[in-house]
Amino acid sequence: MAPLVETSRTETIQCRTTGGDAEPSDVDCSDALFSFRGHPGGVAAGSDGTVWVSDSLSAAIWHVALDGTAAPVIAPSGSRRLGGHGATPLTPAGLAIAPDGSLYVADSSEHRICAVAPDGSIRVVAGGASGYRDGPGTEARFRYPHDVAFASDGACYVADTGNDRIRRIAPDGVVTTVAGSIYDYGDGRGPCARFRRPAALDVGADGACYVADTGNNAIRRIDPDGVVTTLAGEPPGGDGDGTGRGIGLRWPTGITVGADDTISVADHGNGAVRRIATDGESHTTLRLSGLRWPVGVALRSEGALVATGTALCDLGHPEACLMVVEDAL
Repeated sequence: MAPLVETSRTETIQCRTTGGDAEPSDVDCSDALFSFRGHPGGVAAGSDGTVWVSDSLSAAIWHVALDGTAAPVIAPSGSRRLGGHGATPLTPAGLAIAPDGSLYVADSSEHRICAVAPDGSIRVVAGGASGYRDGPGTEARFRYPHDVAFASDGACYVADTGNDRIRRIAPDGVVTTVAGSIYDYGDGRGPCARFRRPAALDVGADGACYVADTGNNAIRRIDPDGVVTTLAGEPPGGDGDGTGRGIGLRWPTGITVGADDTISVADHGNGAVRRIATDGESHTTLRLSGLRWPVGVALRSEGALVATGTALCDLGHPEACLMVVEDAL
């Protein structure tokens, strides 16, 4: 493992951000909470307001304090040749805090879900080989899972991106399929519903699972009984605020649900973050300019919305940052 390297925080990322219902205004995001050279894979917020960010390029996971001070939970890897050996996530994507305080990680290229305990030990929770199969723990199979989220009953939901399905890991470790079956678009119950490369999800207080259905340019809702409906957007996508299916989304890659059931979405392809109210109406809260895109979103305990973003900078190297999109609402 290579040591933690402090990266420059002088990059300026021009974006438009706002709190509440005001119109977006141009701001300089060079004062981002944290920046690094790499690509953000996932973001999660703890009960104390601190944030975890994964870097899918260096296999690092960072813990970012409220003042932006970052420390590695998993240090950047100096080599990618360790694939398949040990439980250390090699391509950490989505992150979620488990009820026991451990950090769950969607280890995408290793087709598994890992857990990092508070003491730093790592174990494989489920999966470990590419495929599709329900079952207990490591007998289950995933294909490029990209996100994880916890429900109030302790179950972990998984965006099984390569299988176009939403999976559930019960507290006893048994994996089942919640919804989805083939690469397509359509509402319905359980396997009758269709997704296209769902990349992110979150679970609301009512137990419903909200999915960023990336390839369908839509936000889907899975009720506890397995019925899937389209909440916002639809194929072929677009760019614009609206209500319900009239919202224009393009390649949404991040989603978070607030205590008031409002939904924030990283509308990656449009370089925007949108907030969807309970009445289904959306409002753009951030707009990045140029070759810059939001990737993930999370809500801190005090209600502030944070987002990870990526940009192509000097010599084509990817740069990433963690920024505050909205102060506490």
